[in-house]
Amino acid sequence: MSLARRKLLLTLIRYCAAFIVVACLYTLLDFAIDIRPSGIQESYRFSLRELAVDRVEILRRDNLAILVIRRSDQTIAALESSGSNLQDPGSDGSRQPEFARNPLRSRHPRYFVSYAIGTDLGCLVEAFGKELGEVCGSARYDFAGRALKGAKKFPNLDVPDYNFAADFSTLTIRP
Repeated sequence: MSLARRKLLLTLIRYCAAFIVVACLYTLLDFAIDIRPSGIQESYRFSLRELAVDRVEILRRDNLAILVIRRSDQTIAALESSGSNLQDPGSDGSRQPEFARNPLRSRHPRYFVSYAIGTDLGCLVEAFGKELGEVCGSARYDFAGRALKGAKKFPNLDVPDYNFAADFSTLTIRP
């Protein structure tokens, strides 16, 4: 190998190493200090005025996808009586705020709110009849985001910290 080629390869390796160091430092700095772009907000507000009963809505803003369901009395009763077909009925291994540590996994029984990303393969979640499921995998959830028994074991859907306006017309998410 010629001397000029060695120098060129050594220079390329140095540039790649410098890029990797800068990328690692940026990542560490992002964990230490909030350096999110100005477009990323500390909270997000979504209107719920058009939310139909027992219909799954996916609300999107920036890189955030939120799943919201306004549940009927029949759905609430079915969720409260189910339990034998759930992987984690008590939501012991779930990522959720304290207020969601109940069978309906919600702040208010009529509404279920979660991130719209599945916990099996990390794909978008959508409605499949009276169940939720990942579009790219076999993960299935009930209308409380609890994982249904299946061939694979995966956690319940993650529930964000959220609040409603007094009249339930607005949802505020704190990611």
